[in-house]
Amino acid sequence: MRAAVSALAITLALVSPAVQAQTDPLAAMRTAAEAGDMAAQLALAERFETGDGVVQNFARAARWYGLAAEAGSLQAANRLGRLHHAGLGVPRDIPRAIELLERAAKGGAAEHLHDLGLVLESTQTDDASLARAADLYRRAAQAGHVEAAVSLAVLLQNGTGVPQDFEEAARLYRQAADQGHLRALNNLGLLYVRGNGVAQDYERAADLFKAAADQGLPQALTNLGVLYENGFGVPQSDALAMQYYRRGGEGGGTKGAQSPQVIYDPRLAPPPTDQAGLKVLERAARSGDPVAEFQLAFMMLQQGTTDPRSAIRAATLLRRAAEAGHAPSMANLAMMYFRGSGVPQDYVIGQMWLVLAGSAGFDGATGLNAQWSARMTADQVNEAQKRAEAKWSEWRDAEN
Repeated sequence: MRAAVSALAITLALVSPAVQAQTDPLAAMRTAAEAGDMAAQLALAERFETGDGVVQNFARAARWYGLAAEAGSLQAANRLGRLHHAGLGVPRDIPRAIELLERAAKGGAAEHLHDLGLVLESTQTDDASLARAADLYRRAAQAGHVEAAVSLAVLLQNGTGVPQDFEEAARLYRQAADQGHLRALNNLGLLYVRGNGVAQDYERAADLFKAAADQGLPQALTNLGVLYENGFGVPQSDALAMQYYRRGGEGGGTKGAQSPQVIYDPRLAPPPTDQAGLKVLERAARSGDPVAEFQLAFMMLQQGTTDPRSAIRAATLLRRAAEAGHAPSMANLAMMYFRGSGVPQDYVIGQMWLVLAGSAGFDGATGLNAQWSARMTADQVNEAQKRAEAKWSEWRDAEN
């Protein structure tokens, strides 16, 4: 990476893989894991799965989970089973996933009961498996697992694996909705629209849909659009209906699946707005100062211009700052690749930069990672992680 000398007298710690390797905080953990310490193996696997202090890599996580699971860790068996179910870092293997999740569920942990139920529900079609999934959800829900309660309510609502029971489904949804659970808010709203298990109440349905829509749930946005189009529980409005339909089709509002348009570095003061300050900023960016490059790109993106030349220049500036190790620049560059703004749309490259941003210390990477990886295939996620590790190694080798 380029050396960073700030012409703006702002001192920031840019990531340096070479220095990090010399003071590797995970060295002791790696040594213990390689010596067969189950707790260290599990902890190292979790670090690789989340990208905490290392470049996120599901394949490496799976290796360490496998060793910990062989040593008897139920948590490791559960996590490895989830990776096999998703095909992340390992081949997608449903029988192997169920085998591992069954092993973990024997311990009775609510999370493990839920995870086994989820895989059975989503991959099996026979009545016995679906009934088993419902039972697992019920046991997890009784232990306080909210997501399991909502999943059980869905089965009760549809009569899948259990006799149909709208009233019990409504009770479970209501409990979860009171805690702000988005799927519960939306599904309870649907029960009020249809009068299933509750008295039909369009106004109550609209309130529930809006609570979920305000957090960006696409289904709730679309359902709220239907109510506005027909004037059910809300004043009829074709304009609002189209607005909600559009937001639902785009994946939600700004608080939900759609990520912030521009991410600023909280360590920095706001960029200059006066002409003298802007000239200094431009000069510093031309000289290769990554902080100035980031701030200049941020200002260009924040203006929301539709000029493609502006977006291309912003992407160029962010790429240079990202290559210099500036984590927020990596995150913003990732967003540009996800949206195809200033660069060809490429989820793999976008996810690569987001993984690197997390490894470089960007606090918001975890949430953004979850949002965008959900739109990708397992192969795309695995490829992005491989590229991120290769890029990290490239930076490390260049500094050695």
